[in-house]
Amino acid sequence: MPDTWLPLEASLNEILAANPDPMRSLVEGEVPAIVIRGAFPAESCRALVARIYERNLVPGLPKPGDTIPDHPEFERVDVGTSLGNLGRDPDLFFTDAKKTHDLFDTLFEGMQNPVELLYERLTALSPGKKAVTAREPDGRLYGPAIIRCHLPHFGYPPHIDSVRKREKRTNFEVHRFEHQLGGVILLQSPERAGGYTDSIQYRCEWKDEFYQHMRENYVGKKGNNPSSVLDRTVFEEYATAHDIERNRLELREGDLYFFNSEYIHEAPGFTGHQPRIVLATFFGFSPDDPEIYVWA
Repeated sequence: MPDTWLPLEASLNEILAANPDPMRSLVEGEVPAIVIRGAFPAESCRALVARIYERNLVPGLPKPGDTIPDHPEFERVDVGTSLGNLGRDPDLFFTDAKKTHDLFDTLFEGMQNPVELLYERLTALSPGKKAVTAREPDGRLYGPAIIRCHLPHFGYPPHIDSVRKREKRTNFEVHRFEHQLGGVILLQSPERAGGYTDSIQYRCEWKDEFYQHMRENYVGKKGNNPSSVLDRTVFEEYATAHDIERNRLELREGDLYFFNSEYIHEAPGFTGHQPRIVLATFFGFSPDDPEIYVWA
Protein backbone atom coordinates (compact mmCIF):
# COMPACT_ATOMS: atom_id res chain seq x y z
CA MET A 1 0.00 0.00 0.00
CA PRO A 2 1.48 3.41 -0.95
CA ASP A 3 2.16 5.91 1.81
CA THR A 4 -0.62 8.45 1.25
CA TRP A 5 -1.52 9.28 4.87
CA LEU A 6 1.44 11.37 5.91
CA PRO A 7 2.06 13.79 8.79
CA LEU A 8 2.54 17.51 8.53
CA GLU A 9 6.23 17.56 9.39
CA ALA A 10 8.33 20.72 9.21
CA SER A 11 9.03 23.88 11.17
CA LEU A 12 6.05 25.75 12.60
CA ASN A 13 6.19 28.44 9.91
CA GLU A 14 6.55 25.89 7.12
CA ILE A 15 3.56 23.93 8.39
CA LEU A 16 1.40 27.06 8.55
CA ALA A 17 2.51 28.13 5.07
CA ALA A 18 1.44 24.76 3.65
CA ASN A 19 -1.77 24.40 5.68
CA PRO A 20 -3.63 27.41 7.13
CA ASP A 21 -5.55 25.30 9.68
CA PRO A 22 -3.38 22.30 10.66
CA MET A 23 -5.22 21.26 13.81
CA ARG A 24 -8.54 21.02 11.98
CA SER A 25 -6.86 18.71 9.44
CA LEU A 26 -5.69 16.53 12.33
CA VAL A 27 -9.16 16.49 13.92
CA GLU A 28 -10.74 15.43 10.63
CA GLY A 29 -8.23 12.63 10.07
CA GLU A 30 -6.68 14.14 6.95
CA VAL A 31 -3.22 13.73 8.52
CA PRO A 32 -2.00 11.26 11.18
CA ALA A 33 0.13 13.75 13.12
CA ILE A 34 1.72 17.17 13.21
CA VAL A 35 5.45 16.98 13.90
CA ILE A 36 7.71 19.92 14.74
CA ARG A 37 11.30 18.68 14.82
CA GLY A 38 13.56 20.20 17.45
CA ALA A 39 10.80 22.36 18.92
CA PHE A 40 12.36 22.08 22.40
CA PRO A 41 16.17 22.37 22.28
CA ALA A 42 18.09 19.16 22.98
CA GLU A 43 20.19 20.90 25.65
CA SER A 44 16.96 21.93 27.42
CA CYS A 45 15.79 18.31 27.32
CA ARG A 46 19.01 17.17 28.95
CA ALA A 47 18.83 19.90 31.60
CA LEU A 48 15.25 19.01 32.51
CA VAL A 49 15.98 15.28 32.71
CA ALA A 50 19.00 16.03 34.91
CA ARG A 51 16.77 18.07 37.22
CA ILE A 52 14.29 15.18 37.48
CA TYR A 53 17.15 13.02 38.71
CA GLU A 54 18.59 15.74 40.98
CA ARG A 55 15.26 16.22 42.73
CA ASN A 56 14.66 12.47 42.86
CA LEU A 57 11.16 12.97 41.47
CA VAL A 58 11.05 9.33 40.40
CA PRO A 59 12.78 7.30 43.11
CA GLY A 60 14.49 4.29 41.61
CA LEU A 61 14.39 5.57 38.02
CA PRO A 62 17.43 3.98 36.31
CA LYS A 63 20.03 6.38 35.01
CA PRO A 64 21.34 5.90 31.46
CA GLY A 65 23.72 2.95 31.49
CA ASP A 66 22.28 1.38 34.66
CA THR A 67 21.41 -2.29 34.50
CA ILE A 68 17.64 -2.68 34.53
CA PRO A 69 16.30 -5.90 36.10
CA ASP A 70 14.14 -8.23 34.03
CA HIS A 71 11.20 -7.54 36.33
CA PRO A 72 11.51 -3.93 37.55
CA GLU A 73 9.33 -2.55 40.34
CA PHE A 74 7.51 -0.31 37.88
CA GLU A 75 7.10 0.02 34.11
CA ARG A 76 5.92 3.64 33.97
CA VAL A 77 5.96 6.44 36.51
CA ASP A 78 4.24 9.81 36.15
CA VAL A 79 5.42 13.16 37.45
CA GLY A 80 2.17 15.08 37.53
CA THR A 81 -1.55 14.42 37.73
CA SER A 82 -3.37 11.97 35.45
CA LEU A 83 -7.12 12.29 34.87
CA GLY A 84 -7.11 8.71 33.62
CA ASN A 85 -5.67 7.46 36.92
CA LEU A 86 -7.45 9.73 39.42
CA GLY A 87 -10.66 10.69 37.64
CA ARG A 88 -12.84 8.37 39.70
CA ASP A 89 -12.32 10.67 42.68
CA PRO A 90 -12.67 14.32 41.56
CA ASP A 91 -11.66 15.73 44.95
CA LEU A 92 -8.46 13.69 44.94
CA PHE A 93 -7.80 14.60 41.31
CA PHE A 94 -8.06 18.35 41.83
CA THR A 95 -6.10 18.25 45.08
CA ASP A 96 -3.31 16.40 43.28
CA ALA A 97 -3.51 18.81 40.33
CA LYS A 98 -2.84 21.71 42.70
CA LYS A 99 0.35 19.93 43.83
CA THR A 100 1.39 19.52 40.18
CA HIS A 101 0.98 23.26 39.58
CA ASP A 102 3.11 23.96 42.64
CA LEU A 103 5.79 21.53 41.41
CA PHE A 104 5.83 22.93 37.88
CA ASP A 105 6.12 26.47 39.26
CA THR A 106 9.69 25.62 40.31
CA LEU A 107 10.66 22.65 38.14
CA PHE A 108 11.48 24.79 35.09
CA GLU A 109 13.18 27.67 36.87
CA GLY A 110 16.18 28.97 34.93
CA MET A 111 15.33 27.05 31.76
CA GLN A 112 12.86 27.17 28.91
CA ASN A 113 9.41 26.01 30.01
CA PRO A 114 8.29 23.09 27.79
CA VAL A 115 4.67 23.35 28.93
CA GLU A 116 4.47 26.97 27.80
CA LEU A 117 6.13 26.03 24.50
CA LEU A 118 3.61 23.25 23.85
CA TYR A 119 0.69 25.59 24.58
CA GLU A 120 2.16 28.28 22.32
CA ARG A 121 2.62 25.85 19.42
CA LEU A 122 -0.86 24.43 19.90
CA THR A 123 -2.34 27.93 19.79
CA ALA A 124 -0.34 28.82 16.67
CA LEU A 125 -1.55 25.67 14.87
CA SER A 126 -5.20 26.44 15.69
CA PRO A 127 -6.21 29.79 14.11
CA GLY A 128 -8.77 31.70 16.14
CA LYS A 129 -8.24 29.58 19.24
CA LYS A 130 -6.14 29.74 22.41
CA ALA A 131 -4.74 26.81 24.37
CA VAL A 132 -5.35 27.12 28.13
CA THR A 133 -5.14 24.75 31.08
CA ALA A 134 -8.48 22.98 31.50
CA ARG A 135 -10.64 24.24 34.33
CA GLU A 136 -14.00 23.57 35.93
CA PRO A 137 -16.71 26.29 36.04
CA ASP A 138 -15.82 26.88 39.71
CA GLY A 139 -12.20 27.65 38.73
CA ARG A 140 -10.52 24.37 39.76
CA LEU A 141 -7.60 23.69 37.44
CA TYR A 142 -6.57 20.37 35.90
CA GLY A 143 -2.90 19.42 35.74
CA PRO A 144 -1.27 21.45 32.91
CA ALA A 145 0.83 18.51 31.60
CA ILE A 146 2.52 15.36 32.84
CA ILE A 147 6.03 13.91 32.63
CA ARG A 148 5.97 10.18 31.91
CA CYS A 149 8.96 7.93 32.45
CA HIS A 150 8.81 4.55 30.68
CA LEU A 151 11.17 1.65 31.31
CA PRO A 152 12.42 -0.67 28.55
CA HIS A 153 9.95 -3.29 27.27
CA PHE A 154 6.98 -1.20 28.37
CA GLY A 155 4.63 -0.08 25.62
CA TYR A 156 1.02 0.78 24.88
CA PRO A 157 -0.95 -1.68 22.70
CA PRO A 158 -3.44 -0.33 20.13
CA HIS A 159 -5.95 1.85 21.98
CA ILE A 160 -7.74 5.17 22.11
CA ASP A 161 -7.79 7.91 24.76
CA SER A 162 -11.01 9.84 25.19
CA VAL A 163 -12.83 11.13 28.27
CA ARG A 164 -15.92 11.37 26.07
CA LYS A 165 -15.88 8.14 24.03
CA ARG A 166 -13.96 5.78 26.32
CA GLU A 167 -14.13 6.88 29.94
CA LYS A 168 -17.39 8.86 29.59
CA ARG A 169 -16.43 11.23 32.40
CA THR A 170 -19.58 13.33 32.20
CA ASN A 171 -18.85 14.93 35.59
CA PHE A 172 -15.77 16.74 34.22
CA GLU A 173 -15.92 19.91 32.12
CA VAL A 174 -13.55 18.49 29.48
CA HIS A 175 -16.27 16.01 28.50
CA ARG A 176 -18.04 18.78 26.57
CA PHE A 177 -15.40 18.99 23.85
CA GLU A 178 -16.23 17.20 20.61
CA HIS A 179 -12.72 15.86 20.05
CA GLN A 180 -9.76 14.82 22.18
CA LEU A 181 -6.19 14.99 20.91
CA GLY A 182 -2.73 14.57 22.40
CA GLY A 183 0.59 16.40 22.39
CA VAL A 184 4.02 14.99 23.32
CA ILE A 185 7.58 16.35 23.61
CA LEU A 186 10.27 13.66 23.71
CA LEU A 187 12.70 14.60 26.50
CA GLN A 188 14.87 11.48 26.60
CA SER A 189 15.02 8.92 23.84
CA PRO A 190 15.48 5.21 24.46
CA GLU A 191 18.32 3.35 22.85
CA ARG A 192 17.61 2.93 19.15
CA ALA A 193 18.53 -0.73 18.66
CA GLY A 194 16.34 -2.78 16.34
CA GLY A 195 14.59 -0.03 14.36
CA TYR A 196 12.58 1.32 17.27
CA THR A 197 9.33 3.21 16.52
CA ASP A 198 8.05 5.80 19.00
CA SER A 199 4.43 5.91 17.91
CA ILE A 200 2.09 4.33 15.38
CA GLN A 201 -1.16 5.99 14.30
CA TYR A 202 -3.89 4.05 12.46
CA ARG A 203 -6.47 5.63 10.18
CA CYS A 204 -9.23 4.03 12.20
CA GLU A 205 -11.62 5.87 14.48
CA TRP A 206 -13.16 4.16 17.47
CA LYS A 207 -16.75 4.13 16.23
CA ASP A 208 -19.66 2.01 17.39
CA GLU A 209 -19.58 -0.22 14.32
CA PHE A 210 -15.85 -0.91 14.80
CA TYR A 211 -16.37 -1.71 18.47
CA GLN A 212 -19.22 -4.08 17.61
CA HIS A 213 -17.15 -5.79 14.93
CA MET A 214 -14.31 -6.40 17.36
CA ARG A 215 -16.68 -7.86 19.95
CA GLU A 216 -18.46 -10.16 17.50
CA ASN A 217 -15.39 -11.41 15.68
CA TYR A 218 -12.58 -11.42 18.22
CA VAL A 219 -13.71 -11.43 21.83
CA GLY A 220 -15.03 -14.98 21.94
CA LYS A 221 -12.29 -16.39 19.72
CA LYS A 222 -9.32 -14.59 21.20
CA GLY A 223 -10.46 -13.87 24.72
CA ASN A 224 -9.82 -10.17 24.16
CA ASN A 225 -11.92 -7.40 25.67
CA PRO A 226 -11.80 -4.41 23.30
CA SER A 227 -13.22 -1.90 25.75
CA SER A 228 -10.53 0.56 24.67
CA VAL A 229 -7.30 -1.46 24.47
CA LEU A 230 -6.80 -4.05 21.74
CA ASP A 231 -4.61 -7.10 21.60
CA ARG A 232 -1.86 -6.13 19.16
CA THR A 233 -2.04 -9.37 17.16
CA VAL A 234 -5.83 -9.26 16.98
CA PHE A 235 -5.88 -5.69 15.80
CA GLU A 236 -3.10 -6.33 13.27
CA GLU A 237 -5.32 -8.99 11.69
CA TYR A 238 -8.17 -6.50 11.44
CA ALA A 239 -5.97 -3.68 10.12
CA THR A 240 -4.46 -5.91 7.45
CA ALA A 241 -7.81 -7.35 6.36
CA HIS A 242 -9.32 -3.87 6.02
CA ASP A 243 -6.28 -2.13 4.47
CA ILE A 244 -6.13 0.39 7.29
CA GLU A 245 -3.44 2.99 6.67
CA ARG A 246 -0.87 3.61 9.37
CA ASN A 247 1.93 6.03 10.09
CA ARG A 248 5.07 5.25 12.07
CA LEU A 249 6.93 8.03 13.85
CA GLU A 250 10.52 7.92 14.99
CA LEU A 251 11.41 10.89 17.14
CA ARG A 252 14.50 12.64 18.42
CA GLU A 253 14.90 14.46 21.71
CA GLY A 254 13.14 17.81 21.54
CA ASP A 255 10.63 16.78 18.86
CA LEU A 256 7.03 17.83 19.48
CA TYR A 257 4.12 16.02 17.90
CA PHE A 258 0.35 16.23 18.06
CA PHE A 259 -1.96 13.32 17.25
CA ASN A 260 -5.67 12.47 17.34
CA SER A 261 -6.08 10.26 20.40
CA GLU A 262 -9.56 9.15 19.26
CA TYR A 263 -7.93 7.24 16.39
CA ILE A 264 -6.33 3.90 17.21
CA HIS A 265 -2.68 4.41 18.15
CA GLU A 266 0.08 2.55 19.95
CA ALA A 267 3.56 3.01 21.36
CA PRO A 268 5.63 -0.17 20.93
CA GLY A 269 7.92 -1.34 23.69
CA PHE A 270 11.65 -0.81 23.36
CA THR A 271 14.89 -2.47 24.41
CA GLY A 272 18.09 -1.20 25.99
CA HIS A 273 18.92 0.41 29.32
CA GLN A 274 17.67 3.96 28.95
CA PRO A 275 14.21 5.09 30.08
CA ARG A 276 12.03 6.96 27.60
CA ILE A 277 10.88 10.25 29.16
CA VAL A 278 8.22 12.51 27.64
CA LEU A 279 6.17 15.56 28.49
CA ALA A 280 2.59 14.68 27.56
CA THR A 281 -0.81 16.34 27.37
CA PHE A 282 -4.33 15.74 26.17
CA PHE A 283 -6.54 18.53 24.92
CA GLY A 284 -10.17 19.10 24.08
CA PHE A 285 -11.04 20.70 20.74
CA SER A 286 -14.41 21.82 19.38
CA PRO A 287 -14.58 23.62 16.01
CA ASP A 288 -16.74 26.47 17.36
CA ASP A 289 -15.05 26.92 20.75
CA PRO A 290 -12.39 29.67 20.93
CA GLU A 291 -10.53 27.85 23.72
CA ILE A 292 -8.64 24.57 23.68
CA TYR A 293 -8.63 22.91 27.10
CA VAL A 294 -5.35 21.16 27.93
CA TRP A 295 -4.82 18.60 30.69
CA ALA A 296 -2.99 15.38 31.50
